[in-house]
Amino acid sequence: MKGSKRKKPVAGRKAAPRRDLTALLLEINRRWLSSLDPAILLPEIVNLTRSFFGVSDTTLLMADHNGREFVQHLASGPHYHKLDRKFFQRIRNEGVTGWVASHRKPLIVNDTTRDPRYVGDTSTIKAELAVPVIAEGRLLGVLNLEASKKNAFTPADVKLLETMAAQCAIALRNAEVYEIERRRAQQCEALYHISRIGGGVLPPMTVVQRAIEVISGMLDCFYVSLFHGDYDREELVLVAQRCKGEIDVVPGATQKFSVGLIGYAFRLGETVHVRDVSRNETYVARIPGVQSEICVPIRIGDRCLGILDAQSQNVDGFAPDEVMFLETVARFLAPVCANLEVGSARTWSPMP
Repeated sequence: MKGSKRKKPVAGRKAAPRRDLTALLLEINRRWLSSLDPAILLPEIVNLTRSFFGVSDTTLLMADHNGREFVQHLASGPHYHKLDRKFFQRIRNEGVTGWVASHRKPLIVNDTTRDPRYVGDTSTIKAELAVPVIAEGRLLGVLNLEASKKNAFTPADVKLLETMAAQCAIALRNAEVYEIERRRAQQCEALYHISRIGGGVLPPMTVVQRAIEVISGMLDCFYVSLFHGDYDREELVLVAQRCKGEIDVVPGATQKFSVGLIGYAFRLGETVHVRDVSRNETYVARIPGVQSEICVPIRIGDRCLGILDAQSQNVDGFAPDEVMFLETVARFLAPVCANLEVGSARTWSPMP
């Protein structure tokens, strides 16, 4: 009986390195023990994923909390070495990652020149594989591989990349918890500071201005202000403000009770939270570039004393815990606003 002949390896082709998923997951867990900070862990997962698959580039696009926009882009590979800033991109059907985000399904493109969904440089990227990063039914982002050779990916690679996406999902959920707890601690400290300075030692106007400065430092928003209600004139008077840009609105400016979101919140006596001002007919543009606004009434009993207003240059710029923070600050400021004297001799001028 003749022995079977073994095929000789093709000359010039290196044997593919054995990909040990268990070893990879153990390495990720080892690094997890050294740091739970997502800012450290996520880039390491991206780098390990690229090395594991042996591809040209690996990217992780993270979605905002509504899943409407990619808000940050982590990347590993020669084509992304200059990427050192936040990356913003609307989630649409265009592009492989956009398709995956919209459909929440993995996608293999083994020839980028033949698939209309691919958007990019086909001279360097020949194949692409992307899977959604999902936790508790919510889209957190897209994990994406790009290869310099055609037919680089198989269905088995999809399962492997989904395993890595699950690791990213855990890290991103930890990031959310970490960020919420961090903000909560800062908010508690800020509320303590506001309550302490509002204890009667400082003049009410000073307390209000300092509170506005604290809020501006706490929230990632463009503009914060406080309006005091003048029932005799049926106007809201701008008492204090803080802006992270140049504006032509100054304290003392007034606005009728019947005008804008601020006036509406004052008449309603309840918080008005508009996530996209371009879709709201009541909104009146005062501050440039504003895309979302929250107006919180300052009340004692049924009487509304004024409005605490915050405006962001991002759509849906205020998280739920930030809304609660503003409402708590408004309750702290109510006794202070009750003692505010805006002065009848003030030069009253309508807001432009």
